[in-house]
Amino acid sequence: MKVEHLSVSYDGFLAVERVDLEVEKGEIVAIVGPSGCGKTSFLKAILGLVPYTGKIQVEEKDIGYMPQTDSLFDWLNCLDNVALPLFLKGIPKKEARKIAMEYLEKVGLKEWAFKNVYQLSGGMRQRLSLARALVSGSKLLLADEPFISLDAQNRRKLQIYFSQFLEKEKITTIFVTHSVEEAVFLADRVVLFSNRPAKIVQIFHVQLPKPRDVDILSNPAYQKLVGMIYEKVFQQG
Repeated sequence: MKVEHLSVSYDGFLAVERVDLEVEKGEIVAIVGPSGCGKTSFLKAILGLVPYTGKIQVEEKDIGYMPQTDSLFDWLNCLDNVALPLFLKGIPKKEARKIAMEYLEKVGLKEWAFKNVYQLSGGMRQRLSLARALVSGSKLLLADEPFISLDAQNRRKLQIYFSQFLEKEKITTIFVTHSVEEAVFLADRVVLFSNRPAKIVQIFHVQLPKPRDVDILSNPAYQKLVGMIYEKVFQQG
C-alpha cells in the first residue's frame, strides 16, 4: 500500500497535507499524533470515503475496516454479523455462512456462532468485528482506535491477541491510536503526525521481537521508545 502527496480537505479545512507513506505486505503501522490532527481523515481517504488529492495505490480489492465502535447488529447472531459483507455482495447465504464460520474459528468464536451479539463481552465483540472486517478475504486492515471502548485489562488482553493474530495471518495493518504504548506494543513502525494539517513528523522503527506479550512492557528498549515518542508527541501541542 502506497500513498504519495496525499492531501485531504473538507468543510473548508485542510486535514492532511502531502503525506507520503509506503507500507509493506504484512507490516503493521501505527499512526499517532495530537487529537484532531487528521489521523482518521487519512484512513478515510484510503477507504475512498472523503475527497483527496495525490495518489493512493492499494493492491487489495477489498479493504477491511474496524471503526472506533464495532457497528455490530444486535438483531443478527454472531455468524450472520460476520457473513453480512458477503450477503451484501450477493454470495448465497449457505456459502457466505460457511466462509464466515471459518473466520469465527480464526478469532476463537466458533462456539458463539449462533449466540446473540449482546451476550458477548467487549473484547469478544472486537474479535467479532475483526472477523467481519476480514471475511471478504482482505489482507489489508485499517483500524481506527479499535480498543478505545475497552477497560485497561481487556484492552491489554486484546492487544496481545491482535499481535499474535496479525502476525500469524500476515495481515497488512494501519491503525490509529492515541496510546503510544499501544502503538509500540503492536506496530513494526510508528508514524507521528503533526498538528492539523497532518504531516509526517517522524517515523519510528520498533525493533522488538514478535509476536509480543505482556513481558515486553518491562523491556528497557520498549520503555525507552515509548518515552521518546511521547516527547515528540508533546512537542506537537
